[in-house]
Amino acid sequence: MTLSFTNNKTLVWLARFWGLAALFYWLDQAAWFKATIVAPYAEFSTLITAKILFLLGLECRVNGSMLTLFGRTFVVAGSCTGSFVFLLLAAVIIAFPASFREKLTGLAAGLTTVVLLNLLRTLMIIVLAANFSGSFWSLHIIVGQALMITGTLGVFIWWAQGVGSGLPFLSPSRRFIFQKIALYSCGFIFTYIFYDLFLKSALGSRLQSLIIAHAAAILSLFTDTTQQGEVISTARNSVKVVHACLSSPVLVLFLGTFFILPISRLKRILLYIIGFLPLYYAYNVARIIALVGFLPSGQNFDFSRNFFSQLVVISAELLFSLYYWVGIRRLTSLKKHFATIITATAISIGIAFLTIRLLQNCAIPALFIDAGKTFYNPGRSLSLMPAFLIFPGLFLVLTTPVWSLRQRLGRGLIIYLGFIFFYALIIAALFFLGFKPHPRLLKAINVLIPSISYYLILKYFPYEKNGAGKSSIELPGR
Repeated sequence: MTLSFTNNKTLVWLARFWGLAALFYWLDQAAWFKATIVAPYAEFSTLITAKILFLLGLECRVNGSMLTLFGRTFVVAGSCTGSFVFLLLAAVIIAFPASFREKLTGLAAGLTTVVLLNLLRTLMIIVLAANFSGSFWSLHIIVGQALMITGTLGVFIWWAQGVGSGLPFLSPSRRFIFQKIALYSCGFIFTYIFYDLFLKSALGSRLQSLIIAHAAAILSLFTDTTQQGEVISTARNSVKVVHACLSSPVLVLFLGTFFILPISRLKRILLYIIGFLPLYYAYNVARIIALVGFLPSGQNFDFSRNFFSQLVVISAELLFSLYYWVGIRRLTSLKKHFATIITATAISIGIAFLTIRLLQNCAIPALFIDAGKTFYNPGRSLSLMPAFLIFPGLFLVLTTPVWSLRQRLGRGLIIYLGFIFFYALIIAALFFLGFKPHPRLLKAINVLIPSISYYLILKYFPYEKNGAGKSSIELPGR
């Protein structure tokens, strides 16, 4: 859409904007607004910042809008909340010649952008200034303000370009993506709350006891196995399977996908209700059998439990590839695609674990020694992170039937180098900024990054169609 205003319309728009800007400036400076809106939000922003720092493994203390990290105290003042930045953006959007619905969409997008950018700015300033004391002024005055200005200007331009099209700043494909993300987020939050309540309930406790007993019974069919309460003993291992071990974020991630299945809303609800208990039961029985039956003597149980969860996620991605390209798109036969999957699996596993060996043998680990332990300790999730990024990423690329072999290898190389660079950034953050990421954060990265990277490559990289010309892949919602 090309914006073209007559001189009178431009003057009217500018007059409205400056009038609203003056009004909103007065509002932002009003004592009651600062006490009612800005101050509580500053404390909320400080609390969210502390929660994120906790996920990154940084110990901090919070007192109202004050946060202490590495002995330095930072205050999230009212001027640091981004309140006036949003009000100024709101003045531009409200004054803009657009429909009421379009303005609401713009305000929602603007508020979300300002909140996220301001949170990013706060995190950046606190983490870097706590480690490098001389950087506070430049980060706060120059980098932080530049981030907020360019971000809000960008979202306004993005919104304004879609005004008049009936779908502000969102193409049909973008709307589809945002709808699915929002729906999955709701499903994830609901499942997390419901899952937590279930685990604490009498039904959850009873089912957990049955899972331990049934897993022990199945193991006894193959080896000498005894069970005493929560302890399962075999010839090689004696493992205490406490109820706390029978909870997995992988199930929460998986059950959240029920909310975005391409079926009616009623069927989604019924499938969710019917499938919840069987999935929980089958997943945990299989996990206990795998861990107790195949866990080498002396191996760390927590490591093996996390490793099993990652394998389940990867298996789901393998099944998705088979289902999507054969069942949905019907671009290849089951026999042909299964052969491709076997080849891609072998290549991806080989490259992933060869990379780990190279990283272990290079000089880099010597730089990251902490109390005699390196970040390549096989008992830590971070040690296997490159494998869980590289393997699914390469697998998804190599099993894409709409690309030629040359294109698969080229895009596989992009995925590989990108993940190595991403891993190097994490190592640098660990070393220079003192990060010690929460295991669940690392697990979420392992799950999401390969899938998101593959989707972006699939959507935006062209492919040769019948040897003539190029076309972008038509994904759902376009």
